[in-house]
Amino acid sequence: MRWLVWLLVAFAAAVGLSLLLRFNQGNVAIMWPPYRIDISVNLALATLAAAFILLHLVLVATARALGLPQRVRDYRTRRQQEQAGAALRDTVLAYFDGRMGRVERFARTAQASRDTAAPAALIAARAAHRMNERERRDQWLAEVGADQGAASALQMTQAELAVDDRRSADAIAILERLQAGGARHIVAMRTALRAYEQAERWDEVIQTLRLVEKRDALHPAAVRSLRLKAHAALMRRKAGDAVAIRTHWRSLRADERADADMAAATATALIEAGADEDARRILEQGLDATCSAELVKAYGRVSGISLRDRLDRLEGWRRRYGDDPDLLLTLGRVCANDQLWGKAEDYLRLALARQASVEAHLALADLFESLERHEEAAAQFRLAARMAAEPAPPERSS
Repeated sequence: MRWLVWLLVAFAAAVGLSLLLRFNQGNVAIMWPPYRIDISVNLALATLAAAFILLHLVLVATARALGLPQRVRDYRTRRQQEQAGAALRDTVLAYFDGRMGRVERFARTAQASRDTAAPAALIAARAAHRMNERERRDQWLAEVGADQGAASALQMTQAELAVDDRRSADAIAILERLQAGGARHIVAMRTALRAYEQAERWDEVIQTLRLVEKRDALHPAAVRSLRLKAHAALMRRKAGDAVAIRTHWRSLRADERADADMAAATATALIEAGADEDARRILEQGLDATCSAELVKAYGRVSGISLRDRLDRLEGWRRRYGDDPDLLLTLGRVCANDQLWGKAEDYLRLALARQASVEAHLALADLFESLERHEEAAAQFRLAARMAAEPAPPERSS
C-alpha cells in the first residue's frame, strides 16, 4: 500500500512540474564574447540538474575507487574474524568432546583474530595439560600474556594447573593475588581449597570450607569429610598442648562442635594431653545429643571419673539410645577394668548378640583370660581372627 501512495505522489509531482515548465516563457542569455547564447529557463534548469547529478556520480565513483583498498582490507579482516570465530567454536566443541589434538589445531586457526586469540590459547593450554604436554602448555600460556583483557582468566588457569601439578605454593600465590583483586567466585574458592589441602595449611582449609559451604559450592558430605581431615591434622599438630587444643575447639562454630567425629577427635587429643576434665565435658555434651561409636569409645578412656559416675552416665545413655553395641561394649570394658567380672561378661555377651565385632570378641577373650577360662578365651580369639579376615560389613549409621 505504501508504494502505491509514493507512486501517486511521484505522478502528481511530474504533472505539476510539466505544467510549471509549459507556462514558463523565460530565457537565459549567456554572454561569452564575441558569442551570445540564448536558451530557455527550462533547458537551463534541466542542464544544471543534469550537471549536478553527473558531478555527484563522478564524485561517488572517485570516492569508491579511492576507498577500494580499504574495503578490501576490511573484507579480509571481517572474513578472517569469521573464520577465527568458527575455529574458536570448533576448539570449544573439540575440548568438551575430549579430542585434545584437534583442540590445538583449531586453536592455532582461531589465533588469526585478536578477539579470539587469548580464549583459544587458554583452551589449548588446558588441552595440552590434559595430554601431559607441559612444555606446549607453557607455550600456549605465554601467548596469552599480551592480552590484558584475559589476565584474570590466565591467572585462574595457571592456578588450577599448578594445583594439578601439586605446586601448591605457586597456586596459593596466584589465588591470593586474585582474591586481593576481588575474585572470590566459586571456582577460585574450590581451587584455593585444593591448594591449601595440598600445602597442609589446615586453618585456611577450615576457613575456606566455611565460605564454600555458605555458597553450596560442594556436597555437604565432601565438606564434612574435608573438615574432619583438617581437624584431625590440626589435633595431631597440637598433640600434647592442651591450651592450643582448647583454643582451637572454642574457635569452631557451634554446628562444627556438634559434629560427633570432631568432638571425639578433640576429646581424644585432650585425653592424650592430660586434660581429661575438658575431654569429659566435650564427650558428655556430645553423647547427650547423639550416640556415636567414637564418642562412646573416647568416654571409656577418660580418667578421673569414679566407677559409679561412669556407669550411671553410660546406663543413662543406654536408656536413651537403647542397647547400642558400642555402649554395651564400653560398659563391659569399664566393668572389666574394675574387676566386675559378672557384669562385664553380661554386657559383652549382650553387645555380641546385638552386633558381632572383632573388638567385642577380643574384649570377651581378655575377660576370660583374666578369669583363667582359657578354652573359652581361645574360642573368642579364633572368632575374632575369623571375623578380621572376612570383608568388613557396611558401616552402621549412628
